[in-house]
Amino acid sequence: MFVLLTGCEQKEKAQMSKRFGIPEKIKKKQVSKWEASKALLLRSGKQSAVAINAKRTNYELSDGSDHFTTPVTAFSDSESGNIWVGPEQSGYLEIENKILGFFVIQYRIMWTESILDRDSKSTLPDITKITNRFEQDVTGGSFYLGMHRANKRRTNLLDINKDSIVFGNGYGSSGGPRPMVSGFQWDKDLLKLSLTDPEKMHEAILWIDVKSREVKKTEEKLTKLGEKLYQAINAPKGK
Repeated sequence: MFVLLTGCEQKEKAQMSKRFGIPEKIKKKQVSKWEASKALLLRSGKQSAVAINAKRTNYELSDGSDHFTTPVTAFSDSESGNIWVGPEQSGYLEIENKILGFFVIQYRIMWTESILDRDSKSTLPDITKITNRFEQDVTGGSFYLGMHRANKRRTNLLDINKDSIVFGNGYGSSGGPRPMVSGFQWDKDLLKLSLTDPEKMHEAILWIDVKSREVKKTEEKLTKLGEKLYQAINAPKGK
């Protein structure tokens, strides 16, 4: 099991939901150095996601009157040559010869495409070349619009199961659901996505049609930690 979503990342994504009025006025500014990182990529035709080398930094977007900072990740896949550069995601999927990112925030899954496409002249894009292209060729406005262009079909989890503890308002939930990604893989043609509540007591498993962004099936159960606690609470008390 791996957990990808942190409270800090939740805050950064909340900032990203801020709407600027005029994209042409938006400026971008790098506010930290590019550092070595990892990204979890689920390749086409592969069952499980793998961790690949990436780079990560922070950019500030401003329209003169307001601003926010967001983490940016860049990487290239050594097998396909496909690239990603854009807002940091919970995970990345290779579909239709491109990479699609997804991010779980509260009761929604946000979908994002790479800001840049692969350079057809490059056989295996170098990460440094990708970051240089992002800095030189991508304006603040195009970056901002690119973060939202794939979200026309965002996935609303609250509509699926309002009694869910992991991403709904069911009995025992916090009322402010912040599910964390614990794993994802392909299950035939569907994305099998595992989420846990912040306390890691309950796990929800979703089967998603990535093309339509629709959840086809869902299950929810206690995690191993949740089962142990449940058994301890309900164990017969000695006399």
